[in-house]
Amino acid sequence: MANVRIDANGLPKGPCFDPTPPAVHRQNVTAVDASDPPEAGGVNGAGFQHCRFDVTLTGTGFTSLDVQVLFWNSRQSKWFGGASRTFTATGQHALVVEARGSTIFLKVAAFQGTSFNLGADYILS
Repeated sequence: MANVRIDANGLPKGPCFDPTPPAVHRQNVTAVDASDPPEAGGVNGAGFQHCRFDVTLTGTGFTSLDVQVLFWNSRQSKWFGGASRTFTATGQHALVVEARGSTIFLKVAAFQGTSFNLGADYILS
């Protein structure tokens, strides 16, 4: 039988929510990504359903910044682009991605303004 958690009454528990502690994914990013990263630059989501990116944005003359989630295809050894999101203000933003065990990366796809600084932590669950 699979490893099943038991409650105080000896009954099997349902699926449990057990997120990882926050960890740094990207920091001090000040330019649009000119190319895709190596696979090792991604977040290893093996065994997890979701990845939440906590994005901190600062900047001057900030109009918009686009990020895109990339998913690694190990058979083809390539990144494939997923959904994108546009931020129109600096501050703290959360972005939840359905990882389904994939290796994922948060790419800066476009920026309009004078300057920006992006940092992103991730939490797997």
